[in-house]
Amino acid sequence: MVRSMCLAGQRLQCLLAKQALKFFLTLLLGSFSGLAHAQTPATPAPDPGLSARTQILSRPSGAVVSLQGEYGLAGRAPYTVVHYLKGPYKIRATKYGYENWSKEFFFSGKGNEKISIKLSPKTRLKGFYRSMLFPGWGQAYADQRLKGGIIASAQCISLGALLYQSAQYNEALDDFNSAAAAYQQGRSDQVQEPVLRGQLNAAQSELDDRYEARRRWALFAASIYVYNLLDIILFFPSYHHNNVDVNLTVTPPVDPTTESFKVGVQAQF
Repeated sequence: MVRSMCLAGQRLQCLLAKQALKFFLTLLLGSFSGLAHAQTPATPAPDPGLSARTQILSRPSGAVVSLQGEYGLAGRAPYTVVHYLKGPYKIRATKYGYENWSKEFFFSGKGNEKISIKLSPKTRLKGFYRSMLFPGWGQAYADQRLKGGIIASAQCISLGALLYQSAQYNEALDDFNSAAAAYQQGRSDQVQEPVLRGQLNAAQSELDDRYEARRRWALFAASIYVYNLLDIILFFPSYHHNNVDVNLTVTPPVDPTTESFKVGVQAQF
C-alpha cells in the first residue's frame, strides 16, 4: 500500500515537472516573438478608401507617359497615378520635337512617389551627326522616316552596285594584263599578231567600259551622301524657335548670252 502511494507520488511529480517545463518554454518563445515584432514593425496597408498620389512630371510638360509592369498605364504629364503600384516598371516618355526617354523605376507601393522627366530637344546638329554616320538616320531622327528610308535604301543600293562594278573592273583588268602579256610574247609572229592585237583591243575596250561604270556608280553614291547631309542641314524641321532659317533664291540672267543664273543662300541663326 505504502509502495503504491510512493509510485503515484513520483508520477505526479514528473507530470507537474513536465507541465512546468512546457509553460516555461511557451513563455520564453512568446517573449522572443514579441521582441522580434517590436524590432520590425509591419508596414501599414494602404487604406482602400484613399487613392494614391504618385506624380509624374515632365519638362517641358505635355509628354505622353506610359508605364509597363504589373499593370499598363498611360497619360499625359503632369500625370497623377491614382493606383498603388509596387515593383519594377518601365517608364517611357515621348513628345514631338524631343528625344524619347525611358527608365526603369521601382515603386514601393506607398503611392507617394514623385518622378521628374527632363526631355532633350532634337537639334539640327544631332541630326547632322547621325546622317554623317549613316545616310538617312538623321532624317528618321527628325521624324522624316519615309525620306530617311528612301535615302538609306538608295545609299545601300549604290554602294552595292559600286562594289559589284569594282569587282568587274578588277576582273577586266586581269584579262587586259593577260592579253597584253600574250601580245608581247607573240607579236613577232606575223600570223598570230593580228589575232593577239584583236584580243588586246577587246580587253582594253572591256576595261574602259568597266572603269566608266565604276566611276558612274561612285559619283552616284557620293551624290546621295552629299544630298543626305545637305537635306538634314537645310530642311531640318522647325521644332523650336532657335533653329536656323535658310532661304534659297535663284535669279535668272538678264542676258542669257553673257550672264548665267545666280544662286543665293541666306541663313539666319
